[in-house]
Amino acid sequence: MLEIKNPEKQNIIIALIVAVLGIAIIFVPFVIKAVVSYQFYFTYVGVVIIVFSLGYAIFFYRRYRQFETFMAKKDEALVWEYDEAQYEGFIGELNQIQKNSEKKKIWVLLGIELVISVLLVIMLSEGSKWLGFVFFGFFATMSVLFTIVFPQSFKYRALVKPYVTIIHEDSAYIMGRFHKWTKAQAKLKNYDNGEKMYKVLAINYEALTRNGKLFQEWTAVIPNPDDSRMIADAKTWVGRINKFTRLHEKQMSERKSGSEKLFEKMLGKGKNDNKKLEKATDSKARK
Repeated sequence: MLEIKNPEKQNIIIALIVAVLGIAIIFVPFVIKAVVSYQFYFTYVGVVIIVFSLGYAIFFYRRYRQFETFMAKKDEALVWEYDEAQYEGFIGELNQIQKNSEKKKIWVLLGIELVISVLLVIMLSEGSKWLGFVFFGFFATMSVLFTIVFPQSFKYRALVKPYVTIIHEDSAYIMGRFHKWTKAQAKLKNYDNGEKMYKVLAINYEALTRNGKLFQEWTAVIPNPDDSRMIADAKTWVGRINKFTRLHEKQMSERKSGSEKLFEKMLGKGKNDNKKLEKATDSKARK
């Protein structure tokens, strides 16, 4: 198997580039005298960009280290290597389904933004009508980027060689991405895209996305679904992933939060419980 590059390295580099862009924005008023009166706003925006980008860089560096640890124990994990034609066909079909779905969204978004822009042009004064065009230009660009352009990164990252899936009980490398979870539900299922039926190991796990903390499903296509041993291995790992989630949830339910402990300490509940325990122990000893 070829060496797998750490997928989080690219994210760290992008975050640092954005931080440099934030620094450049701060210095714009010092270079362009025409905007020197807006120095405060340039500084504010630049600082916000720097803070967020450095935060993302730290987050992705942590993920980078987690991936290195994950790869160090890949010999203990489930590993599937793929035939190029089979894997690229599966990714191509997934990408086409995604594109068809996103096209519908973009037309709806552009329609809503156009209506709002027209209303702004009608309602605003003569000197402010240009804000309607700025509104449409900005939000239309953002809609196209987030709905059509950025989702295409799925295809490019999924087609990074080697074509391989690595699955552990709390993490996985699927479609060129590193996935890590504390709460997941795994199962074997048939994936039908209307043209061909695939047997896949699906992992639905809780993750932080641009829309907040949501559950998302990633599917690892089984290379040879007719191989009974491969299916048995897949079922074994489905059981391990689900067991890991159950154990983690049990531990979390038994563990008191810091706020609960602080609240009990303020009420003196912990001390009272200890005193009761000591009295009970003393009375038993006397008997």
